[in-house]
Amino acid sequence: MSLPEAEKENNQPEGLDDGVKSGNATIKLIAFVSLAVLVAFLFKTTGIGYYFSREFIENLLTQMGSFAPLGFILVYTVATVLGVPGTIITLLGGVLFGTLLGGVLVVIGATLGACGAFFVARFLARDFIAEKFGNAKWFRKLDEGMERDGMYYVLFVRLVPVFPFNGLNFASGLTKIRFRDYFIGTAIGITPATFIFVNAASKAAEAAAGEGGGAGLYISFALLGILILAPMIYKKYKNRLKTDHRGAS
Repeated sequence: MSLPEAEKENNQPEGLDDGVKSGNATIKLIAFVSLAVLVAFLFKTTGIGYYFSREFIENLLTQMGSFAPLGFILVYTVATVLGVPGTIITLLGGVLFGTLLGGVLVVIGATLGACGAFFVARFLARDFIAEKFGNAKWFRKLDEGMERDGMYYVLFVRLVPVFPFNGLNFASGLTKIRFRDYFIGTAIGITPATFIFVNAASKAAEAAAGEGGGAGLYISFALLGILILAPMIYKKYKNRLKTDHRGAS
């Protein structure tokens, strides 16, 4: 590079790079929002939702034969990335594969899908959010906390499902949490609830076929009830702590 060219490069306005970064962040955000709107539009106006229905998944897995477990993981992964609620697919896993294999397949599919959604939000929306709220005290505190203790936070909210699973996938990608921490917290955190749902579905299917029931069925549904009530119990406990704190102050 010649001297004049070097001087010209060094004399570039300092704000130029910031402007380019800001423009790129905005473009990525527009792409993220457009993608979300497109997915919602397709689900509302076309029959794409059928491909995540029980009927279609059962037929697909039947045709896949010995590759059915891989097909189930793929369907669950894609559904999670697209934000499709996974409850029906989770229950179907218990019906088709039983408690043990079904639970393992759901954990793998849900974790892979959660990671996919995480990366979509991290790549397309993180820069804009950091630029928009980076100077806000509450955001810096959240960002630093997620970077430092993100795994424990994700682990907790996965164990006690107080936030929607799909929403948390995308929201986590907007923070500074390390992917490793997010992955570990998700994989471990969703396992108990997954096996409770899958076991309940498996026991119910066995009872409907006249092959089971009794104490195992009642226990599985009791655990399912506790899991469903857990967010409400946690919310009441948290509100009580706030009330006691205000009364003491």
